[in-house]
Amino acid sequence: MALFKKLFNRDKTRNATDTKKAPAAKTGRQLILSEKDSDRRLTLIKEVTEENELEALIREADKETRQQIESVWLERLAPSGMLPSGANDQVLTRIASLTQDAALAKSAVAAIGDEPARLALAKEHSLARVRLAAAETITSADALHELQKHAQGKDKAVYRHCKDALAALNAEQEARQKIQDKIDYIRSNAETLLRLGYGPEFTGKVQILKQRWQNLQNAIEGFDTADIPALLEKLEAILTAQKEEEQKAAALEAELQQATEQQQRILAHLQDALESISDDSTAESLKETLLSEEGAWAEATAKHSASASQQKQYDNAVAEITTAASALQYLAEHEDVKGELSPEQAREHLPHLAWPHSASAPEWLTALRKAAGEKPKAAKPAPAKQDDSEARAKAEALIETLESALEAKVVADAANALKQIHRLNDKLTQKTQNQMQGRLRLLTNQLNELRDWQGFAVTPKKEALCEQMEALIDADIAPDLLAERIKELQTEWKSLGHSNDRDLWQRFQEASDKAFEPCKAYFAEQAQQREKLVSLRNQLTEELRHYEANMDWDSADWKTVQNTLNAARDTFRSYSPVDRASHQKTQKAFNDVCDAIYAHLKAEYDRNLDQKRALVSAAEAAANSDDMSAAAETVKKIQQDWKSVGVTPRGPDQKLWSQLRKHADSVFAQLNDARDARKAEINETVANAEAIVEEAKANAENHGIAAVTEAREKLAEIELPKGAHGRLVKSLSDIEERINSARSAAKAAEERGRWDTLLGLISTNETPESDAALPSGIEAAWFTQESSTADARKLCITMEILADVESPVQDKPARMELQVQRLAEGMGRNLSKEEERNALIKQWLTAGADTVLTERFIAALKAII
Repeated sequence: MALFKKLFNRDKTRNATDTKKAPAAKTGRQLILSEKDSDRRLTLIKEVTEENELEALIREADKETRQQIESVWLERLAPSGMLPSGANDQVLTRIASLTQDAALAKSAVAAIGDEPARLALAKEHSLARVRLAAAETITSADALHELQKHAQGKDKAVYRHCKDALAALNAEQEARQKIQDKIDYIRSNAETLLRLGYGPEFTGKVQILKQRWQNLQNAIEGFDTADIPALLEKLEAILTAQKEEEQKAAALEAELQQATEQQQRILAHLQDALESISDDSTAESLKETLLSEEGAWAEATAKHSASASQQKQYDNAVAEITTAASALQYLAEHEDVKGELSPEQAREHLPHLAWPHSASAPEWLTALRKAAGEKPKAAKPAPAKQDDSEARAKAEALIETLESALEAKVVADAANALKQIHRLNDKLTQKTQNQMQGRLRLLTNQLNELRDWQGFAVTPKKEALCEQMEALIDADIAPDLLAERIKELQTEWKSLGHSNDRDLWQRFQEASDKAFEPCKAYFAEQAQQREKLVSLRNQLTEELRHYEANMDWDSADWKTVQNTLNAARDTFRSYSPVDRASHQKTQKAFNDVCDAIYAHLKAEYDRNLDQKRALVSAAEAAANSDDMSAAAETVKKIQQDWKSVGVTPRGPDQKLWSQLRKHADSVFAQLNDARDARKAEINETVANAEAIVEEAKANAENHGIAAVTEAREKLAEIELPKGAHGRLVKSLSDIEERINSARSAAKAAEERGRWDTLLGLISTNETPESDAALPSGIEAAWFTQESSTADARKLCITMEILADVESPVQDKPARMELQVQRLAEGMGRNLSKEEERNALIKQWLTAGADTVLTERFIAALKAII
């Protein structure tokens, strides 16, 4: 039919062509613009080669067609998204205009030769995405400033990019300057420390310099730092030489302290292992713990033996853990221990299950003892722990007094404090004494050193201080470090106490004044710098006042407001240090304007917090409703609405969110409870239905199909899940099928018995008493028929043919003849196989057959029944 329609349409077209003039042919552009099929339109676009034509098509086409044109053109210019090598600026610009891939656009613009050309593109191109891609390739600060000024009020995306890029450049410059300042600080201080030599704060200052240098390792590329490692190595060499003797003296003490602490930790681990033994513990885990701790104890006592009490505690703990491990090993090898045992059996196991006294007996052991007839032993009251909290507090206070006295170099006070600490030993537990032992040993050594130091004359030390102070006069040291060193020497002078040394004091004082002269100019400069910082603080405060007065607070971007406040506070803090009076004044003015801005922000916070409180109330109402499904949907919507609320302070927001989550969790918990209750109800119903099926299965033997029918009626009255209903119905069907199969089998067996009876009667030529003993269709009257002239051999061969049993060789011709005859007569004259079989049996009973034929006939009959 489709072919006929095509032929008919062709004829009509020819007639129309003959009778009507054909319209003017469309141009290529018109064909493309009017084509509705996307694939055909794409084919037409690919045929266009002129760029001017493609440009015109882009201007005139709809969105779908324009996208196809741009895709075709872009594939020609940049196959597979790859920029062509040697492309000129015009081609690169066209690629950036055509692509929707921001990365490709940026790559194309970046390939344009010079920055002025890219700057012009960022200013003048008609497409915003191309302008932004060009702006992202501008790197110089001057060009970014120029582009930002041009884009202000015209191109928001470009303006924001320039602003962010300039901020990043400024931040980078500031970061580099900060790094340079840190490098200069490290270099200057290292050189000063090398000139001054080792002093009281030498170690701390070197550590600070090394830490600062370490922190700079990832940021020093491009900076001149070649000399710093050598300076730090020289400082480290001084420290090494100074500390070698101290380390030797402290090594033995530290080793002893470490061994003591390790021994205490091992004892604590063993005690924890004993206390943590439970029903889930295994012999293997206890043995592993014991093996590990024994190795650690051997290591901890290799050089420094434990005290007698600690060794005894260790031996007891090992013995108890070993006892528990043995009991658990026996338990693992005799699974019947946890079973039901007679008293005799329980008493057989108990001697092998000794348990440590300090560990609680597990439930299985308690049950075993009870089964054995043992009475539970009354738990011994645990020894009262010694409370040394009051004595410990006094000892710690005295230790602090001792430390203060040592710092002040007051020997008498320090010695008195140490004496009182020793008097408190009897009131402290051994554990507390062990904890304080290391600290007291260190302080005692310091006291002994202080006593030795005071044994020397004070005058030589003050003379040395004078020499050190005089060495600082005209020294090439940074003013701040010089002032710090002068102060250190003055403090050390004061620590030596008063004596009749006015000449030395005069000498020291004059040297101090002369050495401090270079510091005066430095501190004057510092004062000037502080004044500048005060000016910057005031300027920042004025800018914030102008910001607050001119902001349109009804349409403010509140996140930006918050960020502005945070940035202003960080900047204000960076304008430090300033003198105390100026700080208080500028801080108050700054706080006032920040409070004014924050008042607007707080009003927005309050509005948004009110919205979130309303959402929390709605969630609470949902949690108290009766329809949990509807409540769950309500809570989900509330959670979505929560996200759309504006800015809020973190603390209150988190608190409200916690309340919302509490109500939401309550709703979902109730929903789950309802589902669980429904599930439990369904499970109970299914269990009842399963009981009905089981009952039917049990009654099927006595009541047969009636039991299944009754069960089906009961199931019909129960509302069950579809799956359970199908499963139980199938179970009933299976029961019914088994009943029917059993009946069929019994009936078949009964029928088989009748056939066996029949075969026996045929074999013995006896007569049955009634039809009941014979198979269906066989009558007892057949056995009393008069003899006939029926051919017994022919009947026998016919039965063999019917049973598909081979006949003897001598009867093959007769069998062939009978088969041909049967075909001619219609295979038993449309009788069924059973009817023909029964007819043959009836005729056989009238034919006089010998024993051989009878046996053949019975064999064929057996094969067919």
